[in-house]
Amino acid sequence: MKTINLHVSGMTCGNCVKHVDRAIRAVPGVQHVHVDLNSGVVLVEGDSSTTSASIMAALNEEGYPATESGPSPSNTSTEKKSCCMGQAKCCH
Repeated sequence: MKTINLHVSGMTCGNCVKHVDRAIRAVPGVQHVHVDLNSGVVLVEGDSSTTSASIMAALNEEGYPATESGPSPSNTSTEKKSCCMGQAKCCH
């Protein structure tokens, strides 16, 4: 099993996390997803067919651009984010 670390932009609330999680789980080969709203870090475990490019494409399609990050992401801000901030996909 391989692990892919991503930094996802645009997540501002719990509904964003649900959208991101759902988009990633739809990618073939993905087995586990962990989304951290505060840091914007997403850890994905998948089989050998899982690629960061396919995951980033699925996220971009949902309106959440992502970049690959290393195993120890430097963006660990715990700043509380205001809900939705104009993200049409996450508003309740």
